[in-house]
Amino acid sequence: MTSNGRVFYSPQIKKILTFMSKYHKEHEAYPKLNEIGKSLNVSKQRIGVLLKQAEQLGLVQSHNYFMRKYSLNNLAKEGKLKVNNYYEL
Repeated sequence: MTSNGRVFYSPQIKKILTFMSKYHKEHEAYPKLNEIGKSLNVSKQRIGVLLKQAEQLGLVQSHNYFMRKYSLNNLAKEGKLKVNNYYEL
């Protein structure tokens, strides 16, 4: 979905970011890819691709932990992005 320096912000990315935010409030830690996949019923590989796109948009930051953890950068920025749009990088 990435072409010519543009990234697509899909509704699935918004669902994942919302889940990560709720999870962080409850557990004071960010979820692993398999935890996100189980709760949203999405494959771990697909979540990895979507989180890479979110990382390109500057919404999440990746950490080189076991099972690839991501943390949210800025929730205020999420509100400015519109779903189903392509964004230039």
